[in-house]
Amino acid sequence: MFRFGAAGALLVHAALLLATPGLFGGADLLPHLRLIEDMDRDPAIRSVYAPGYHVLGALFGEGLGLAAYTRGFAFAAAAALIAGFRSLQRAANLPDAASVIFAWSPYLFALSWCTPKIEAAGYALALFSLAAILRRQYVLVGVTLTATFGFHTAAALFLGLCGGILALARRDGRALGALALGTLAATPLFAAHLAAGCSAAQSFLFSTGDYLRAGPDRSATGGFWRVAVLAGPVAVAAAVVGGRELWNRDRPLCLVCSAILVLYTNQLWLAPFGFGTTLNLLRGLTILAIPVAIAGGLALARRPRIATAALGLCVAWGVGSALLAVPGSCFVRSFSAAEIASVSVDRCSFRWHKRRPIPGESEDASAAPGAP
Repeated sequence: MFRFGAAGALLVHAALLLATPGLFGGADLLPHLRLIEDMDRDPAIRSVYAPGYHVLGALFGEGLGLAAYTRGFAFAAAAALIAGFRSLQRAANLPDAASVIFAWSPYLFALSWCTPKIEAAGYALALFSLAAILRRQYVLVGVTLTATFGFHTAAALFLGLCGGILALARRDGRALGALALGTLAATPLFAAHLAAGCSAAQSFLFSTGDYLRAGPDRSATGGFWRVAVLAGPVAVAAAVVGGRELWNRDRPLCLVCSAILVLYTNQLWLAPFGFGTTLNLLRGLTILAIPVAIAGGLALARRPRIATAALGLCVAWGVGSALLAVPGSCFVRSFSAAEIASVSVDRCSFRWHKRRPIPGESEDASAAPGAP
């Protein structure tokens, strides 16, 4: 069941990635492409954004081409995300239905439409690390946490939160130690930011107006109707039914799922204070898919008479959402080589702007029509 479900979901991811030619993706693809070119020309850390995506782009982008690299990375990240949840599902001895529900979570298809969506790789590593905690593979826990910091800071912080809760609930001191060592191994990256003159808040992308934005909430949810569609109503309904079963079966895992739910709703409980993060109700659907799939899978496993029909509805809803709702979940467009060359990315914040032309440089090299 899982093999067919995962293969079908990956076919949808591939179709979305191949639907448009050239360099096509969300607005933040532009600075990432610029950082890849800079990394290829002169390897160095030029932004507080985690450099893993740019390093791989410098290594493989020239041979594959940037368009092929962005698509290849997105597809690999989608496959790794599904595999990461599968690893967690098996480590927690959950039913296969949970992995099928996760693979067909509608918003996950946005990760292949709104490229680069690097958080997919980060959350994949986080899921592998949580599975390693359950299996008591402590070296793998530390290695995956360090690697997560190298690709996506928010996913690493998410892993630290969830991994810490899971380790405490299981009274696993070695897991806590592995998480601490994994974090320590990543400190040279943030030390480099501090040495470059960035503040601690900027280094972790917590500065006002930055990527994890602890400031006035200017993020859009994309409309509550779109959030409801991309959350997958069938899976959410099953998760509500399976919540009590999860509590009775595995309380440490239930505590992790509860923490994820609280984190997902941050846009609601921070609203009275006038603050918010980019993990709004729409983008947060990536992490909401984890507890929904866990609890929903348990509910369907206890109800085999309706399980097949419910999973079929999840698949049908996922296909329909990929066609009708995913394309409107973010702003995407194509980019040219000249536009990439015209962009300058700030060192201590993930912001970008059109750079001033170098004396003697042609006008076309610094022109970027439609640049943010």
